[in-house]
Amino acid sequence: MKRMSVVLVVAGLLGVTIPGGPVHAASATDSLDSVVEAIERQFAKKSSVRFSVKRRGGPPATWDIKASGAYRFKASGVYAADTTTISQEAGGTGRSREISIGRAFYSQAYVRAKDGRYTWKSPSALGKWSYGQNFPGVIWGEDLINGINPGFLRLGAFNTAYSADGGTFEGVRTTVFNGVVTVPELGERQAGMFFGTEQEDGSWRGSITWKLWVGPDNLPRRFHAVLRFTPTYGGGGVETMTMNTIYRGWGSPVKITAPPKHLITDDW
Repeated sequence: MKRMSVVLVVAGLLGVTIPGGPVHAASATDSLDSVVEAIERQFAKKSSVRFSVKRRGGPPATWDIKASGAYRFKASGVYAADTTTISQEAGGTGRSREISIGRAFYSQAYVRAKDGRYTWKSPSALGKWSYGQNFPGVIWGEDLINGINPGFLRLGAFNTAYSADGGTFEGVRTTVFNGVVTVPELGERQAGMFFGTEQEDGSWRGSITWKLWVGPDNLPRRFHAVLRFTPTYGGGGVETMTMNTIYRGWGSPVKITAPPKHLITDDW
């Protein structure tokens, strides 16, 4: 998977009228605090959740992707993840699967052209898995822009969140939170889009507008974000990225295991 570094500076606050109910500033009892607490209880229980995400647009060299998989938790957050990603790239359709368990990281990926030829493979033999120790780009962290990341939700609450009746989503009544956050840095790594606390040279600025739908148990069901990037150097136009993530099966049994040993190689 490719890595790019971009910076995001977000201005202002957003209040959006949402069908199904009036928008109001979140109060002490109607805030993201209860959502963070519910997520952290799932972490403490070593629970799990399944997810799917669609992402479109963004600056070079990001790709339109569809991804799905599952997270297993520990007290500090995600302990294990199994993610399959489909991307539309210049050479064809990319497909990758990544399994992260603690410090161990396994991956297999390829790009296949329309005529069926494999233009790129890692490892070079289909069906094999590359192995390595997790590095910062792969590991889950409090810097990820994700609807189940307490770090991002606390940032959203600090910058003022608005809430409203979110209607019914997949048969569950929801509350929707929305707003705009301000951060000096945003980038992409294998674990996802992330925000930072310092702006880097040769980066991007812009805005991120987010919405989070939560159920009666205060657990997220859907997260939507629109990122608008403006380069901080050399001019250029604004690039827009949209992300939509669905969370299902909170607490349902999820088993994430390493690939069989005979399929693991050090070939990257």
